[in-house]
Amino acid sequence: MRDAAWSPPASAVLPTGPALAVDGLTGPVGTPLLHDISLNVARGETHVVLGAMHSGKSLLLRLLLGLQRSEHGTVVLDGTSFDATAPNEEALRRVRRRVGVVFDSSALVSRLTLLENVELPLVEHTTLNAAAVRSAAADLLREVGVRGDTERTPDTVSRLDRRRTALARALILEPRLLLVDEPGHGLDADAASELDDTLAALRQRYDCALLLCSQEVRYAFRSPDAVSVLAGGTIVEHGTLDALRASRSAAVRRLVDRRGAA
Repeated sequence: MRDAAWSPPASAVLPTGPALAVDGLTGPVGTPLLHDISLNVARGETHVVLGAMHSGKSLLLRLLLGLQRSEHGTVVLDGTSFDATAPNEEALRRVRRRVGVVFDSSALVSRLTLLENVELPLVEHTTLNAAAVRSAAADLLREVGVRGDTERTPDTVSRLDRRRTALARALILEPRLLLVDEPGHGLDADAASELDDTLAALRQRYDCALLLCSQEVRYAFRSPDAVSVLAGGTIVEHGTLDALRASRSAAVRRLVDRRGAA
């Protein structure tokens, strides 16, 4: 929606430094499952976090967003820093306005239409009039590939269209950082490939950093700038695809060997 009436406030594009910086993240509070997680995502970079099912990838995103409290660690999201053990609500509001998120379940509001789901961030965070909001949301739904009646509710459309709608909602405020959890979850191979291509194109078009979490090692083969492997509650490998291929970690080998990349 680069040509639409809405554009992000100047404060949303001024921060320098990495799009995401995590230092010593351990959580959640009480029963920590992730330990001493540290990673950086540079502006404009694509960073893939690989991990087996139930390795804590979704939990990592919830801790990054302050949806669950941590026992230790700091997080900087698009220039906003907060203590993950006691995140400040004002800081979290700024973060959630400037960071787009696509959860593995899509997390659409079931009582709202596809169009209304994408309109929601503009309604909550801008002063655009109803016509401009509707036009911007409709344009972005077309851009992500949703076809047909956008007045349908999420339960009446395909899983692929739900994921596309969630992607549109995540991009509507033109975030500088996009967090995506298991984009191909529950999709057949053709639909997953189509969504991957859409995501790659839109990441480039919107010039945002991307942190993508998945159990599917194929994302390491789509030429990300960096790959981290999450296993045993911590990052066991970080680097390029070549580093993964050369790793002696059993957890890394299990992931890479799925693709026959040894």
